[in-house]
Amino acid sequence: MKFKPILPPGLMLLVFVAFMALTVYIIVRNKTTILEKLFSIGRMAVIYILVLVIGLRPVTIRTDYEFSTKNLDVLFVIDGTLSMWALDYNGKNERMEGVKADVNYILSELAGSNFGLVTFDDTAHVLSPFTQDLKYISDMVDIMATPETYYSSGSNLATPYKDMEALLQSSNKKENRKTIVFFISDGEVTNSNMEMSYAEFAQYIDSGAVLGYGSEAGGKMKENHNYVYDYDTHDDAISRIDEENLKRIADEMNIKYLNMNSGNAALSGVLEIIKEQSTTVVEKGDGAERYIDTYYYFAALLAMMLLAETIVFIRKGRL
Repeated sequence: MKFKPILPPGLMLLVFVAFMALTVYIIVRNKTTILEKLFSIGRMAVIYILVLVIGLRPVTIRTDYEFSTKNLDVLFVIDGTLSMWALDYNGKNERMEGVKADVNYILSELAGSNFGLVTFDDTAHVLSPFTQDLKYISDMVDIMATPETYYSSGSNLATPYKDMEALLQSSNKKENRKTIVFFISDGEVTNSNMEMSYAEFAQYIDSGAVLGYGSEAGGKMKENHNYVYDYDTHDDAISRIDEENLKRIADEMNIKYLNMNSGNAALSGVLEIIKEQSTTVVEKGDGAERYIDTYYYFAALLAMMLLAETIVFIRKGRL
């Protein structure tokens, strides 16, 4: 137990002593027997002590808490290579513009779930393990910017493999959880040295989709306000979606492949199925200290003492 006084303790103690002394003085001056005087002083002392304790505001300290959440761990794996900024999304917009809009749409539709975020370019980056902080995930996606490509060794869809494996295994260890994966990319590979299969992950994944961005015609990419130059063709570089790679990854993970280049209409159906399969669970956590008031126990005792004192006063017509 801990005290969170409503006034300085010293001041409350001074008032208590003053009232107690005045009460004793008045009772002693009354023309009653010593036993009656002691009984009256005892009753008033209990009342004053209860008032003092209430003023000191006793509290208990708890760090455990309960919260409601969906039984979903939703993992976003987002391709952050330069090609994701190619200008062929839904016309001549950046592919990443569509990615950010679609991720935020998923966040809003599956609010209450746990979300994880992995991005990759030359290397993979775990920007967030599974968390309920929806705004943090949204902010991390919204601030994604074109990568520095001067030292780039090329893009490869296997780059996030190890980090995905760790997060999927972590989710799989939780009881009564469903693991959802959204793998987001244009499928373009410029360095095939690391290529590997995602089939091992199918056992951990309950649903999700591979979301493809880009067009067959392709689009130019800007870096530092200039178009990226292709030294092989001696012209502006063109990035094209590789749906064969994306469909292969979707098949390996046993989830759907969706072409997102014309909007997210197809995504809504997948999300509806996921929501129908989800349930709400109550979980326990441990965090910062919380103070639980207990003064009302003493307030109840004080009320009973005041009632008893009123009855005594009415019957005897004096303290």
